[in-house]
Amino acid sequence: MPEYFYTATDTTGKRRTECIQAASAQEALQQLEKNEYQEIVLHTDDVSAATSDMMTRKVSVNDDLTAADYVALRTIGDFGFFLYLTKKLYWQIRWYLLVGGLLNLFVILTATDFQREYANIGHSIFLFFVLLPPGISLFITLFSPSRQFNQIQEDFYWGRWNEVLQRLPKARKHLPPIEAMGREAACLAGLGRLDEALKIMEPLADDPQIPRWMYLSRLAEIYENDDQWEECLELRRQASELAPHNSVLKLGYANTLLKLNLEPQLAHQLIEEAESRPLSDLLLLLVPLSKGQLELNLGHARLAFYQFVEVENGLKPYLSSQPFARLYSDISRAYAAIALAELGEMEEAERLFQSALPRLQALKSKRTIECYQQIVKR
Repeated sequence: MPEYFYTATDTTGKRRTECIQAASAQEALQQLEKNEYQEIVLHTDDVSAATSDMMTRKVSVNDDLTAADYVALRTIGDFGFFLYLTKKLYWQIRWYLLVGGLLNLFVILTATDFQREYANIGHSIFLFFVLLPPGISLFITLFSPSRQFNQIQEDFYWGRWNEVLQRLPKARKHLPPIEAMGREAACLAGLGRLDEALKIMEPLADDPQIPRWMYLSRLAEIYENDDQWEECLELRRQASELAPHNSVLKLGYANTLLKLNLEPQLAHQLIEEAESRPLSDLLLLLVPLSKGQLELNLGHARLAFYQFVEVENGLKPYLSSQPFARLYSDISRAYAAIALAELGEMEEAERLFQSALPRLQALKSKRTIECYQQIVKR
């Protein structure tokens, strides 16, 4: 059953971060409320929970690495992770280091010159264990599967399709088929090889372990990368209808409508429905982006700008460690630039747009670029 990380206040008033198994985010929330937890914050959404549940090797929560640790790790970069892991390893061998240190000190103070020559072997062994934790931490930081996947995400969000395709074979064994094959297919679509992409996805269509809504959502991403928006929109609609309580799918459907500037009332309804259901803390940060796009489409540029600023501020703690945060930060700045251009504040609009332009160009976001350019030419 999928696992959901959460932070909540228990009946004794203690704030704690734990993990709970549930069929959905809605069920997880209901279980926590039944146990009289208050101020509940979910850290996992339905899509990430379902994907994690299909991992070939699941991450276990234990005394060494707690749920609170997992949540905290989301906001630290590689150097922060290196320091965190080094500290953990030193703590685990603290008693061995203490005893070894005392023994070495005793030898230094009491041994004869002849004994010290042989004691150098013991000193070298002790020094090896002193230096072992940072060595292990550095190796894990540089070569762990999670870092490999982070690099894949970074390349993916920059439209570096060939780089992703080169990295995927090494990471494939650590990923569920829907993730590995979905990424590969999306990259091929980005390279203009849609037929190959769809062929890769065919074996997943009837896989009983993959929810139908997840398959359709991945297929929508593939069509989006091939700039086929009608097919993308229809697939997102189908996925959302198959899982009516899944807030991620509702927002995905709404965002596609907003990008195409279609059916603002339906987009507004989808956003409201998503907000009325359990949302993870990360997903909550992106809701203002959808709201801002809606306000922009309705001609409310000032209201839209404030929403985009909210997204930017909310994502700041995650910028150093999360590729998705850097992606959406650039997107929010691009839309904020469009809003400011609509308001006639061209100097600040140009500054924001230029900061986001490399990402837009890399992802071939023609609609956003052309929208801004048309406003500037007025």
